[in-house]
Amino acid sequence: METFRGDLPTLSRTLPPGPYAMTIGNFDGVHVGHQYLLSRLKAEAKISGVPSLLLTFAPHPLFVLAPDSAFRMIMSRKRQEEVLRELGLDVLVCLTFDRVLASMTAEFFSQHVLHALFRPALILLGEGFRFGAGRHGTLDTLERELGGSGTRVLPLPPLEENGHRVSSSRIRKAVDSGDLEEANRLLTRPLEISGPVAEGERRGRLLGFPTLNLVPPEHRLVPPSGVYATRTRTEGALYDSATYIGTKPTFGTHRPVIETHIPGFSGDLYGKDHQVFFYHRVRGERSFPNVDALKAQITSDIANAQRVLHDIVFEGSVRPL
Repeated sequence: METFRGDLPTLSRTLPPGPYAMTIGNFDGVHVGHQYLLSRLKAEAKISGVPSLLLTFAPHPLFVLAPDSAFRMIMSRKRQEEVLRELGLDVLVCLTFDRVLASMTAEFFSQHVLHALFRPALILLGEGFRFGAGRHGTLDTLERELGGSGTRVLPLPPLEENGHRVSSSRIRKAVDSGDLEEANRLLTRPLEISGPVAEGERRGRLLGFPTLNLVPPEHRLVPPSGVYATRTRTEGALYDSATYIGTKPTFGTHRPVIETHIPGFSGDLYGKDHQVFFYHRVRGERSFPNVDALKAQITSDIANAQRVLHDIVFEGSVRPL
C-alpha cells in the first residue's frame, strides 16, 4: 500500500495522477462495516482496472471543528495504516484537514479536490455520506459535479446487524459500557492501546505484581476503570496478561493509570513500546481496606483473567492481527 500525506499543494506534486476507484472517510477502527465497503471497493477497482484508494483526513475533522469536544479515536493512525495494508488497499491518502478545507463548498471540493487530484473512475460511498461546508453535499452533488467527467458514483447501503447499523459510534458506546466482547466482534480484532513503557511508582513491584505502565494516549478511546483480561505484545512476543485501568483509591492516588501485569515475566522494558489488547472486563474499580486485601484481590483477578484468555483461545474468538 502506498501512503501519501499532506495538504493539497503537496499531494498535487506527489500523488500519481488517476484514475482511481476511491472512497472517502475517517475509517476509525476499520470495523466490519468499513471492511465490507473496502471489499466492494477492491472488487470495483479490479473490474475497472484502476487502483483502490481511500481518502481520509488528518487530524480528524472533529478536532478542528469542535476542539473542545470529548471525541476519542478508536485506534492510532499507525495501527489504522497497518490494518488497511493487511486488507489489501492500494493507496491511502491522508489530506491535511484545516479551516480552509472545512470552509469549501461541496461543489468546490468536488471539482478542485476530487476531480483535480484523483480523476476518479468511480467513487463508492455509504448512502448517507455528507460533505462540504455545512455538510450540504450528498451523493447527488457528486453525481451532478463529476458525472459529466465520467465518474461513476456508487451508493452502498449501510451494513446492519439485527436491524442496527454497524458504526464507530456503536463501538465507542460498547467500550464505554465495558462490553469489550461486543466492541471486538465489530472490530474483528481486540481493542488495542500502545505506547512506551513509562516510569511508575513501582508500587506493583513492592506488592509482588510488577507492571508495565502506559500513559493513556491523548484523544484515544480507553475502556472504563477496572481490571481486564488482556494480551500484551512487547519485543516481538505475545503474553497473556491482566491490566488495570483507573486510579488507585486504596493508596489515595487519583491520577489515571494503565498498568499491565504479565505473570512470570521479568525484564527491564522502560521506554520500550508495547501493545495491550483488551478482551474482557473482569471487574470494576474498587477500594480495599488494607494492602493484604488488595493483594488477595489481585491474585484472584490474575487467575480470572487467565481463565478468560484460555477460553478465548479454545473458542476461536478474535485474536490480535
